[in-house]
Amino acid sequence: MNAIVVQETLRRHVTNIGYITFLAFVAIIGLGASTFDRPVSMWPSLVWILSVICGAGVIGPEFSSGTLQLVLVKPVNRAVYLLSRVAGVVLAVWLAAGVGAICEIIGRLAWGRAAYAPIGWAVLNLLCEAVLTVSLIALLGSLTRAYFNVAIYLAVMFSLSVGGGILGMMGKVQNAFGRFIAEHPVILEILNVVDQNLYPDLVPRFDRDWTLM
Repeated sequence: MNAIVVQETLRRHVTNIGYITFLAFVAIIGLGASTFDRPVSMWPSLVWILSVICGAGVIGPEFSSGTLQLVLVKPVNRAVYLLSRVAGVVLAVWLAAGVGAICEIIGRLAWGRAAYAPIGWAVLNLLCEAVLTVSLIALLGSLTRAYFNVAIYLAVMFSLSVGGGILGMMGKVQNAFGRFIAEHPVILEILNVVDQNLYPDLVPRFDRDWTLM
């Protein structure tokens, strides 16, 4: 990776008023979550939203502004540039996860509430999820123009989650298609595996298999 590209990508985010405002909101939600008995109950969803928003712009702005062509005429390999951009965005998302975790820990210290271990595991899992989310959106962004990558990302996520349920119900219907689904349960298994690999549900603990996945 190229350290200059990573630093510049990170700098763009930390100096952006929208990003700073979002960090402040994550901090407030983290403090608010510290009053709940169940730790890590609110701010991880905000971190995921941030990873989608920031990941959407890994490639898009460079195409629209012509910056990508300017960068690639310099001695920076295209693969190195893309990986560096993804790394910079991931670091920006990791920073938000750290802010949320630190604020919740501070709040729990102030309120005298324990349960710090789940916060640590949640942060670890969020770091992994951020890499997957940003990378997948960057992959889609290399195939589409503008910000259609986010639309495709969300459409596939919705289709997999809803499609599995619909096929499951169709398998109980007494018609040709229903019998086909019932006789071939591997179809639902494949959908579930794809869904869990592309859009894994966060687990509240350390799970070696989940992390490796």
